[in-house]
Parts: sequence; C-alpha cells; structure tokens
Amino acid sequence: MTLPALVIVGRPNVGKSTLFNRMVGRRQAIVRPEPGVTRDRHFGRGEWEGRTFLAVDTGGIAAPEDDPFSPLIARQTASAIEEADVVITMVDGAEGLLPQDAQIADMVRAAGKPVLLAVNKIDVKGAGDTLWDFARLGLGDPLPISAEHATGVAELLQAALARAPGEEAEPPQEGEIRVAVVGRPNVGKSSLINRLLGDERTLVSPLPGTTRDPIDSLLRRGDKVYRFIDTAGIRRRGKIGDRKVEAVSMILAYRSIERAEVVLLIVDATEGVRSMDAQIAHHIVDSGRACVVLLNKWDLVEKDSKTFDEAVRALREKLVHIDFAPVLSASALTGQRCERVFEAFETASASHRRRVPTRALNLALAEWTKAHPPPAGSKGRRPKILYATQASVAPPRIVLFASGMPHETYGRYIENQIREKFGFEGTPVRIVFRRKVGKPARGRGARAGRGGGRRGGGGRR
Repeated sequence: MTLPALVIVGRPNVGKSTLFNRMVGRRQAIVRPEPGVTRDRHFGRGEWEGRTFLAVDTGGIAAPEDDPFSPLIARQTASAIEEADVVITMVDGAEGLLPQDAQIADMVRAAGKPVLLAVNKIDVKGAGDTLWDFARLGLGDPLPISAEHATGVAELLQAALARAPGEEAEPPQEGEIRVAVVGRPNVGKSSLINRLLGDERTLVSPLPGTTRDPIDSLLRRGDKVYRFIDTAGIRRRGKIGDRKVEAVSMILAYRSIERAEVVLLIVDATEGVRSMDAQIAHHIVDSGRACVVLLNKWDLVEKDSKTFDEAVRALREKLVHIDFAPVLSASALTGQRCERVFEAFETASASHRRRVPTRALNLALAEWTKAHPPPAGSKGRRPKILYATQASVAPPRIVLFASGMPHETYGRYIENQIREKFGFEGTPVRIVFRRKVGKPARGRGARAGRGGGRRGGGGRR
C-alpha cells in the first residue's frame, strides 16, 4: 500500500503534537504547555474509517530571535511539506491571527500541495470570534477544532483523506517475496543488495544519503522471486543538512515498509543499536510486517566466542518491539554469511502467511490453559478461555473468546506458547481477546474487550 502523508505545520504551541497524538491514537509526541518542545519530526501510522495514513508532526516555526533552532526547524518543515500529500496548517484560535501565521501560509501556498486550515483551541472562550479572521491566510475555509478534546478532529481527518490520493494495492506475484531494506544512512543497505544481486545494480557511496528514492530490484532464485526495495537512508532528523538533496525522506522509507512483506533492518555492528533503529522497529510492528535484523560490518568487529550472543542480547534490550525477529551477522563488503539472509526471508515469509488449523489450535489451547489458567481479576473471578480461531494472516491474528478479559500478560503467555508450538519466527502475532457474548442478563448485554502482547524470538550466528 502507498500511504497518504498528512503533515501538520504551524508556529510553536498551537497544539500540533496534541493533534498528532489524536491522529495516531496514542501519546507518541511530547505535549507540554511551553512552546518549542517539538524540534524534530514525529512519524506515526494512523487509521480512520478503514483508511491508513502516515501522520507527520513538525517542529513549530518561530522567529530566529525567539528560538535558535528555528532555521533548522524551518528547513525540516519545508522538507516535510514537499513530501506531504496533504498539509494541515494549524493556528491558535485563542490567540488569533499573528504575522507568523501569514509567513507559514506563504510557505505552504508556495508548495502547491492540498491544504487544510485547522483553527485549534476553539473550545476556549472567545476563540470562535476569531475564526473567520484566518480566512485572510488564503488557505481555504477555516475548520474549527479542539485537539485536546477531539472536537472537530473527525471532520478534519475526513476532509484530509478526501484530498489525499487513494491507497494503491500492489498484489505480489506468485512466488514473490517483497523485502524492504531499511536502516540508518551508511549502514550498507545498497552494498548488501548489490552483493545479493551479484551486480552493481544500485549506487554505492561512502557518503550518507546517496540513495534518495526507493529502488526495486528483482532476483530469481529457484522458484522464488525476491523484490528488494532499497529505501532512502533514515537519518537522525536533527542532522538533516541544509540542501534539499541531503534531506533524507523518512516518509519514503516508511512507505517502503508498507509495500513490503518482509523488512530487513540493517544495523551497523560497529556502532550498535541507535534510537533511530528503535523508531524503525516500532513502525515495522505497527505495519504488521515480518522482520529480519542484520548486523552488518561484522568483519570489522573484534570477536571472541561470546561476541555474537552479547550483541544479540544488547540488541534485544533496545529493539523490544521486534523481539520476534531473527538476528544474523554478515559483511556486505566481504560477502561473509550474506547468503543466509535468503533462508531467513523464506522462514519469515512462511511464518507471516501461516494459518493454524482451528482444531489443532484449540487442542493446544486446552493444554496451555489447564497448565497455566488465567489469573483471577480484581473481583476474584478467573476468566475462562473458551476457544480460539485464527482470523487472518499477514500478520497472523489469533482471536480467543473468553468468559472475561484476562490481563494482557496472559496474552503474552499464549503468544509464547503459539510460537513454540506452531513456529512463527520472524513475524508479529496479534493476540486478541473477545468476551463471549451469551444471553443478556436482565436486559443488559455483556461488554467486549481485547488485549494482547508480543514476546519471543532468537538470534542466529
């Protein structure tokens, strides 16, 4: 799928991060009353009425004398606008129209992208009186919202997605495995693909950021076809350079993950895991993609008999989101162990598409719940797991019907057992609990809920 990118821009402290958190459905961006808290871009995957989108929260643009980081923030914001499908320009209805709003509006209009004008804090007394003052910005009719209380956010999302291009489904060819190769700049993504292809198919350079756009390369091995999606290097946002050509597109990289079935996350073994690697891992899980982790440049690491195990342990501690992913070590430069990634791709792809027969699943479930029943709830009642079924694949989604809602830790226990019994290495597994609805008691129906968790995974030398 090609995700539409909705980019939020505006001056500091107008509520951009609050709106972003509403759009992605979790508290991902830091929200504080003082201006200038968001200096980098935040990326998150959101869903609205069956449509998936990528939300981008930018740093507030202030006058240089107000914030020494302003020039950098302005450059990042301009880059985000260029990558956007729809720009949401946010203003503060409580403060009214300010000169900085007009400057930002000029930047947005110059980009020529579809734009919506969101007037935030409309719940504040007197804010409604300033609503139509913002029409002078020339960005269309102002849309009143309160990001804090979710007022008008549904209408804003509906309008934004109506202006965004539709998702483009790319059904894989039979026998084809789509692999997105992602990682920070200069970790060896293009070098690895060239090594696997046996051809200088993609540009390789020691300078970070050489790859600008996703490039597909096809390789046939036996009855399998691998489509490698080489993504633009993901750079720490605070280090994006002055020139446009040096601005690495996070949006393109995230879209590449959405196009793939298996994601190969490359980590520089000489540097270890960085915070950007964890952010990528988070998006891989959000997207429900299978994953393999490769410690590249292994030839440059001083090793003993415990080096690999220690490296995997350190990686697991920092990449908890993808603890199901196998870990390999290799050297794209020398070719050492590179061939082993194909076996990992096939294992992860098979796990991603695996369906467990209902009978086998329930026979195993009966054994697990007998050996380790769900813990009693706050009222002293122990939920009973009645039966389970696999609702979907890619990723596997297991639905368990119960008389009550077990604690989410029990979902992790069930997932661990499922992985051990049926083998789901390399793919996330969604565990969902549903309350079994019986006959209504005294005219009141039972409530439904759900929970789940992730656990498991091991490394490979």
